[in-house]
Amino acid sequence: MAKSKITHAKRFLLNLLAARRLNAWCEEHNLPHTTIYNLAAEDIPPTYSVICKLLPYIEPAKWFYSEDEEIPYKTRLLPEWNPDDISFFVRKHRHDYKELLDKYNISPSTGVNLFINYRTKPSVALIAKACADVNPEEFFTLGDANEDGKFYPERGDIVSISGKTMLVLTKEKSNRETHSFTGVCIQNNEVDLNTLETITYSRINPEFIKKASGELVSDTLKKIRLLFK
Repeated sequence: MAKSKITHAKRFLLNLLAARRLNAWCEEHNLPHTTIYNLAAEDIPPTYSVICKLLPYIEPAKWFYSEDEEIPYKTRLLPEWNPDDISFFVRKHRHDYKELLDKYNISPSTGVNLFINYRTKPSVALIAKACADVNPEEFFTLGDANEDGKFYPERGDIVSISGKTMLVLTKEKSNRETHSFTGVCIQNNEVDLNTLETITYSRINPEFIKKASGELVSDTLKKIRLLFK
């Protein structure tokens, strides 16, 4: 079996090892020497938990790019992350995670346990695949997710609220700032343009049903714009 490429993070540890400073570095930061030594000396990948513990000393993206690759993100050291906490990436995909299953080769059961039930942690393999789309930091921080824990729909979401099934047409940023969204009802699987309205919600929040196709959203927006010409 071919050896894995050396990542920026592993090169950092190898340099400490070559300088005979790895043991002292581990003691200085109260890190498990055997675990860190094995990461440097053996061809084994780090676990999610280990990366979480090393965030104050090694930037997360450096675990996912080889030393001959340029990291496409601005890197920074982060506070140690509790692997049992729910990261920004997981929380922001709670309602559209099904779209990620094929893209990142996630089984449906793992998807439910990761994004809905919070019973499993992100795998290093998943983070490596997602790196092409997002900064790995999203797996180790709270990010910009809503502090109040409420669901604010995004354009293209099909939601249920007050007995209505609606297609959301306004963007999440606006919906979050105004606690409202503009959309149209879906009746018998058809969009009813005559039901266009803005709904403000406080005690009753919309419930996510599924994501509409981009074609449906685009077509609906075009027809609505024509109504106001």
